[in-house]
Amino acid sequence: MFRNIIFVIATVLISHSLSAQFAWVDPPVPDVTQELTVYVDVAQDPDCSNLASSTGPLYMWTWMPAGPAFTDGNGTWDNSNEEMVLTHEGGTLYSITFIPTDFYGVDADAVYENGISFLAKEKDGGGGGDCADGGGEFKTSDINLTIPSPFASVRKVFSVPDLFEDSLYTNQDDIFTLAYNNSVEEKPSMQNIDEAFVYARVLGDNNTLYNVTSLSQVGNNPDLMMTNQGDGKFTFSIVPEEFYSDALPDGVGIKALQFQIITWPLCGSDCAVDGEFLYPYACQ
Repeated sequence: MFRNIIFVIATVLISHSLSAQFAWVDPPVPDVTQELTVYVDVAQDPDCSNLASSTGPLYMWTWMPAGPAFTDGNGTWDNSNEEMVLTHEGGTLYSITFIPTDFYGVDADAVYENGISFLAKEKDGGGGGDCADGGGEFKTSDINLTIPSPFASVRKVFSVPDLFEDSLYTNQDDIFTLAYNNSVEEKPSMQNIDEAFVYARVLGDNNTLYNVTSLSQVGNNPDLMMTNQGDGKFTFSIVPEEFYSDALPDGVGIKALQFQIITWPLCGSDCAVDGEFLYPYACQ
């Protein structure tokens, strides 16, 4: 599923949760005290297909970081508030433009910390709990958009798939890619490097941490060397179930992936990207 992934995909995913396959915000790294536009392509929803052929107006129904702050909010499920109507951009693409802090009546931190959760629906969302073609509900799946702050420190480590609701949701044979952008590295001792390695550990579901290779031997294990993609971009791709099979005892599953990015030969903290990168693992 995630084979042949290049670094640019990881860069895009900073502003999109996994649900953002069919929804996104513009600008992708917004000042939420200013206008942004939320887009949703209802035909791309993998689980709910009833709206793909909808001919009526569609409405936003939102609950995070709060309900809409204005009178009547979302309205009722069978009668959406007209203030929540989406603009039809053409085809199956819809949008709505607003200032998040005003729209939700919250401060900016609440938007960045919680993101924007919503769905698109017909004025009467229907019932019956089935939004597939021919079902009784006329809505999309729940959409959870991460809203990265332009005021936060520069993000230099990404993953594909990226974290969604604090976990990686993946299948057993999917590739996980860790990506590091050294071109924005702020630590002088780690700038302009030619090689990078991953100190890879795995937290078992028995809450015990296991090494793939001891820290003192990381540079001697070619499987732990990141691929230099040029322009300061490095990637490290694995199939977790296969990669950690020798490190985990029989009968122990994966609870979380844990990485440090280092250079070799190791020279203490000066030869490591600050921080450890932890990815709670949820296999579908």
